[in-house]
Amino acid sequence: MDWKYKAGLQYIFSIIPFGEDINYFFQKNITKNLPLKEPKIKEKLLIAAQHIENFHKYSSDSLEQATFYEFGAGWDLVQPLLFYSLGVNHQVLIDIRKLIRIELINKAIEEIQHISNYLKLQRIPKKYLKNKLECIDELIQFYGVQYRAPFDARKTNLEQETIDYIVSTNTLEHIPLDDIIAILKECYRLLKNDGIMSFKIDYQDHYSYFDSNISVYNFLQFNNKIWNLIFNPSLHYQNRLRHQDYLNIFSDVGF
Repeated sequence: MDWKYKAGLQYIFSIIPFGEDINYFFQKNITKNLPLKEPKIKEKLLIAAQHIENFHKYSSDSLEQATFYEFGAGWDLVQPLLFYSLGVNHQVLIDIRKLIRIELINKAIEEIQHISNYLKLQRIPKKYLKNKLECIDELIQFYGVQYRAPFDARKTNLEQETIDYIVSTNTLEHIPLDDIIAILKECYRLLKNDGIMSFKIDYQDHYSYFDSNISVYNFLQFNNKIWNLIFNPSLHYQNRLRHQDYLNIFSDVGF
């Protein structure tokens, strides 16, 4: 798909009523990016394992007793389910909107069960979620996952210095600069004195995943006015910050 058509569709979905639901329908039935298939699940498992490796490298705390925190949990909770499979018992997930889809979560559980046949996992998620009314309680009961949405990552009202490990995977690049600063200040407040953060940030133009004719640096050719006005809808927002920008932000916040 030509990336400009993709941008146009995302702009339409961003402004019309029920645009998010239509976007979900489009990704599930037209582009078929959802639900995630086995190769993508395996990629996410490698990322989850890297986060766990960072935890063990920089912390002497017990993984089983640690509380993980993540903002921007998304639709399918693949990453939290993989953390569970790797031994994490306590997770707090928040999202600005209640985005979770039970059918995607259950499909993720099924896919993780499948890859467990040939990849070593500490444990395998086996309990499927039943319905929207019970799923929040089931996530806590089955997987130790506290899912809270709608919840503002800039001001969570969670208790200070109660989080051992903050993880983020391919989320920060979708957040405006001012909000990133506010979110990281809140992370600083939530994190224990000896706590750790492990963030993975995708610096590539995400449209390059849909259009092989453009490079991963495609979006850097546009000035801010053109980029934000034409090609940067809220449902597919990309802040275009570079590595040094993030290093400066983390430093300015106090990390």
